[in-house]
Amino acid sequence: MCKRQPAEAGFFSKFTIQNDYGGRSSVGRALVCGTSGRGFKPRRSPHYYFYMKTKDLQRAKGVRDFGPVEKIQRNEITQTLQQVFESFGYNPIETPIIERYELFGSKYGIGNESEAMQETFKFKDQGKRDLVLRTEFTVPFSRFVAMNPQLKKPFKRYQIGQVFRDGPIKLGRYREFWQCDVDVVGLSAAGIDAEIVQLTQEAFDKLGLDVIIKINNRKILNAILNKINIKEESRDSVIVSIDKLDKIGFVGVAKELEEKGLDKSSIKNLEKYLIASGKNEDIIAELESLLGDQEGLEELKQTLNLLPNSANVEFLPSLARGLAYYTGNIFEVFLKDQTKLSSSLAAGGRYDQMIGGLLGSKQEIPAIGISFGLETIFDAMNLQSDRNEKISTVETYLISMDKKNAGELFDIAKELRNNDIKTDICYKYKKLKQGLEFANDYNIGWVIILGEDEVKKNKVTLRNMETGKQEMITLKKAISRIKKKS
Repeated sequence: MCKRQPAEAGFFSKFTIQNDYGGRSSVGRALVCGTSGRGFKPRRSPHYYFYMKTKDLQRAKGVRDFGPVEKIQRNEITQTLQQVFESFGYNPIETPIIERYELFGSKYGIGNESEAMQETFKFKDQGKRDLVLRTEFTVPFSRFVAMNPQLKKPFKRYQIGQVFRDGPIKLGRYREFWQCDVDVVGLSAAGIDAEIVQLTQEAFDKLGLDVIIKINNRKILNAILNKINIKEESRDSVIVSIDKLDKIGFVGVAKELEEKGLDKSSIKNLEKYLIASGKNEDIIAELESLLGDQEGLEELKQTLNLLPNSANVEFLPSLARGLAYYTGNIFEVFLKDQTKLSSSLAAGGRYDQMIGGLLGSKQEIPAIGISFGLETIFDAMNLQSDRNEKISTVETYLISMDKKNAGELFDIAKELRNNDIKTDICYKYKKLKQGLEFANDYNIGWVIILGEDEVKKNKVTLRNMETGKQEMITLKKAISRIKKKS
């Protein structure tokens, strides 16, 4: 509501705006036209023009607005991913943005120790129940599967939507962001792990991004921690620290592990296992010599051997993915050139214990998936200098030289739209120059002009805005030409 305080100097008045929910009030200034009092007599009824201070027109930290150019590009990314997902046999689902705190905080969720849980937006509803804004899709998906035991398995799904984290902000990391996930429940064969990697390769190939896919296996990490005598109850916390290796280096990880109570000899032994270089087969052979026959190494080898092309897949023993629920192969995707953008573009892995755990059962229900980050992919694509940005979704713009032809113009627009041609109409009749300038400014490829001659001959003038050539032809021929060039 707005409460006006006494006017100052006859023309300006202070005003207070307070929302109806008891929120913080704001004070600004308003120009008062026609306010009575202090000798000022209005000539018409009162009108108040509120000038909001610029500082009040700010977004929350870590969120962004997107105009048509950016939103069109983001839609193109999600449409490309959706096409790839569906080409591999995945179907869409949708889950709520709000979830119960206990679901995410449990050992079968993302875990209270994880960095992601520390960055969760937490709140209570009016019934005093603890809730969170979802930070990812894997936990809600597992809940969905657990609540729907009738699902035919294997069940392959994808989901695209917003998630939230109250974390640090930088290029590629925001507090509200979109994820595009694929997951499979009910298959433990190495073939589905390889399919996830192949799908990832296909998606980034279609998006035109040159990436490296890093892969590891949680069983390998657990074997290493077992070898250096790390107690099982401490392993999740140690893995959270190992996951920071790329960010803070081994010196930083070692310091953090010391603070967590690990002795220096264990930390030194850990470095021997984690810091490896060379081809995938060389690193596998080295770890086999150190760990012996190991289930995680065998699973990793099977996955790599099934890939038609593994040139951009790199085995990294230090890759941890700090979430508590991972049980097998894990993945993380980066640009090959990380000089401008170092954040991951996609990540995921196998989580065979989560769904059974949510059901209170020790039975493993095999599940695996990967999540594509729309924000980082969007930022990565904007770093490419050769991108052709679309300003509008409109393909054809209709201009009439006379208002009396508005009915015919609407009929033409309907026919174009029936043929899946995105169409807009110029409602400024007799303004050909302005209409052409508008179409040019928005990079609209085609203009259809309807004048007196066109109406008499039952034709339209089709103008190619790229070449400037135009021709009077039938609407059917115009539609054919537009669709052929689109």
